[in-house]
Amino acid sequence: MKTDGMRFHKVIWIPGLLVVSALSGCGLFGSKSSPMTSDQQMAAFIAHEHKTRATDQGLQAPADDGKAKAGIYTSLGTAYLQDGHPRQAIRELQMANQADDSYADAYNVMGLAYEQLGQKTLARQAFEQALSLDAKNPEYRNNYGAFLVNTGDYKQAIVQLKQATADPLYSTPQFAWTNLAQAYAGLKDPVAARNALNRALYLLPNYPPALQILAEMDFKEGNVQAAYGHLQVVLAQEPDNASALLLAGQIAARQGRPEQAAALWQRCVNAAPYSDAGKKAQQLLLQHG
Repeated sequence: MKTDGMRFHKVIWIPGLLVVSALSGCGLFGSKSSPMTSDQQMAAFIAHEHKTRATDQGLQAPADDGKAKAGIYTSLGTAYLQDGHPRQAIRELQMANQADDSYADAYNVMGLAYEQLGQKTLARQAFEQALSLDAKNPEYRNNYGAFLVNTGDYKQAIVQLKQATADPLYSTPQFAWTNLAQAYAGLKDPVAARNALNRALYLLPNYPPALQILAEMDFKEGNVQAAYGHLQVVLAQEPDNASALLLAGQIAARQGRPEQAAALWQRCVNAAPYSDAGKKAQQLLLQHG
C-alpha cells in the first residue's frame, strides 16, 4: 500500500546540524557520530549553502584520513538530497566511496538518492552494501525495507522491517512500524497492518503517516467518520499534505458536503498541483463543478 504524497518525517543529519525535514518516502537518514572538526562542520555547511566546492571553503581532512573525508562528502551528499538534488548528492557520495569504500552511511544515503531517481537496481545495491558493512544498523534496515515496500516486494520488506523494530536501541521505531504496516497492507493482511500502526502510534501518538494509513484503511472499509477524524489530526499538523487533503475531500463529498469537498480539493491543488493527488483533485473539481 503506497499513499501518494505521504510525507514521512526524516532526521537528516549534516555534521554539526540537525535538520528536521518532511520528504516523500519512508526512510531515515543515518546519524553516525561525525569524524569532522567544528571548523570542518561549518565549512561543509557553507559549501552546501553556496553550492561551491568544499575545499574552496577550507573543508580539509588529513591526507591519510579516508574516513574523515568520506564523512565530509557524505554530509554534503545528504544536504543535497535534502534539498531535492539527488544527482548532485550521488556525485558527492561517489567521492565518499573513493575516500573510504567501507563508509556505510554513504551507501545508505546513496540508496535513497538512487531511489528518488527511480534507479531501483542501483538503489537496491547501495542499500545492500550499507547493510553488508553495518548489518545491525536499524536505520539502514528501515530504509531498505521502505524501498522494498515501494517496489512491491512486501515479504522481503517485512523481513527487513521486523529486524529494525526488534532493535531496542533504534531511536525512531515508529518509522519502521509504519512501513511494516504498509507491507502488511500490501499483502492484504489488515489485522497485522492495524497492529503495526497501533504500535507506531503507541510509540508516537498522533504520528501523521500512521494516522493517514489508518484513514485509508477505514475509508476503504466504509468507516468514513473514523477516517475523517484521523485526517483532521493529520491536517492539523501538516496542512499542505496533498494526499490527506484529497481523501478528506472525497470523504466530505460522500457525506454530502460538496462545498467543503471542493475547498479541500482546491487546497490539495494549491499545495501540490503536479503530484498524483493534485491531478486527481483537479479532475474531481471538474467533475463536481
